[in-house]
Amino acid sequence: MSGLSQALERELVLAEGADLARRGDYEAAVALLEPDSAGDPARLDLLARVHAQSGDLVAADAAWAAVLALQPDNSAAEAGRRVIAKVHSGRLQRRPVRRYLLTAGAVVLIGGTIAGGVVLTTRQPPPPVVTAAKSDDGLRAELDRLHGQESRDATAAKEREERLKQLAQTLAAPGVSTKAGSDAVTVSFDRSLFSPNATTPNAAGRAVLTDWAPVLKGQSIRVTVIGHGVAVPGGPASGGSTVSLARASSAARVLAAESGLPLTAFAVSSADQGADSARTVTLEVRPTGA
Repeated sequence: MSGLSQALERELVLAEGADLARRGDYEAAVALLEPDSAGDPARLDLLARVHAQSGDLVAADAAWAAVLALQPDNSAAEAGRRVIAKVHSGRLQRRPVRRYLLTAGAVVLIGGTIAGGVVLTTRQPPPPVVTAAKSDDGLRAELDRLHGQESRDATAAKEREERLKQLAQTLAAPGVSTKAGSDAVTVSFDRSLFSPNATTPNAAGRAVLTDWAPVLKGQSIRVTVIGHGVAVPGGPASGGSTVSLARASSAARVLAAESGLPLTAFAVSSADQGADSARTVTLEVRPTGA
């Protein structure tokens, strides 16, 4: 599965988990969110809120602790763990109340302190009366908002993936390989474009660039041209070189002239030094706004 497909799958899981929690099906929400949650702060945070909603504060605390291990400055996880710690210390009492969910970073006060499906009230008599209806409305609105945002993110990710796939097909040509990534299409040439130590394309290399460049015409794109050089014995193998940067610059000028795109549509960069076959450039082509 590609990185973009994995990101899309993640957004869909979050959206479905939020929807299950909104409907009160906490067991199904936990079963969906818990697998593969390690290393994903957003998934762990939603899992913590679902656990708290169902009254399992131990599991909620563990999930928020995992969030903080990944993001030590996550204020939502810190707030959730502080409230749970007060419950465990006896400073706050709890009474189960159905259909509440601790929103990210918020401790809701309605006649008491509500945290993840548990009403936390002080020991000072008399205990306040909690009205669930008003909080249910707030919970539904929050989960509807989250569900809508996750759905929009998933749709946008799918549209971006399709746009990059179509661009990769458009840029493909004999002697040229294309690959759609998460935010750009990588274009590589099957042969070297430069003679040893040269910084401008040789006749064959210039012909390759000239023949391919017309596929760029009319495209709303930004192109990063990455120059490659050969590792020199005894020299550095990383950090790029002036030769590879000069190759990127000369290739960008050829591509701009032959495609009709302004030179400002091209950026240049230098890759680390490679093998002798690396006397070439690669391109990263991004749709404008992607």
